[in-house]
Parts: sequence; structure tokens; C-alpha cells
Amino acid sequence: MLEESMSERNNELKLVLSRLKGMGVESSAIVRRDGVMITAEMTLGEEQRETFAAMSAAMLGAAETAVSEMKQGIPRRIVLEIGGKKLIAQGAGPVVLLVALVGPKADVPRIYGEIDKAAIEVRKIIKQEGR
Repeated sequence: MLEESMSERNNELKLVLSRLKGMGVESSAIVRRDGVMITAEMTLGEEQRETFAAMSAAMLGAAETAVSEMKQGIPRRIVLEIGGKKLIAQGAGPVVLLVALVGPKADVPRIYGEIDKAAIEVRKIIKQEGR
């Protein structure tokens, strides 16, 4: 039963990521804040996925710590510019974050809105699991 529940949750999370892919997001992942990959829509090997997940969590965690030291609240998201692309990491609740690689031709303001919606969906899915 637990395995079935986790499989169902994973399918729901993958569906959230696949909807982002249709909007200009090239790759995306849902990562625990401790750096463990939950699920992803990306073409990386297992070792690269583990490193990507760990470093994405560390990056967002470091940004949150830096901003909290300045007493400025909690950052909504961080954005890394990589050539013409953007890597966006955003919290999706206290346990997970959503990371997305956006292509150079994507409508970034629209993508931000879609990532906000996706983060809310992810938070609900993860919260249901905790019941």
C-alpha cells in the first residue's frame, strides 16, 4: 500500500513537471531540501542527477540563509543566468523545491507564474503524503 501510494505521488509530481515542459521549460526537477532527487524531467545520468539535486538544494538554502541574515524575509526564487538560459530554483513548501531550466526564447514572466502554480501543486501533493 505504501509503495502504491508513493508511486501514485510520483506520477502526480511527474505530471506537474510535464505540464511545465509544454510551456518552454527544458528540464525540471523536484528535489528535497536535503538534496535528494524526488523526480525529474531531464536527461542526466544518475550520478549527475544526484549532484544536480544536492547542489540545487544547497544553492537555494544558501540564498535563503544569506537573505535571512539581512532580515529581508525569505526569497521566493533564485535565478541563475547561463548563457541565454535561466535556471530557476523555487521553494515548494518546507520540504521540497522545484528547479527548472528555461530556454532562451521562453516567456520568462509567464514561466514564473507557471512555476508558482506548479510549486503550489507540488506542496499539496507532498502534504497529502504526510497524512
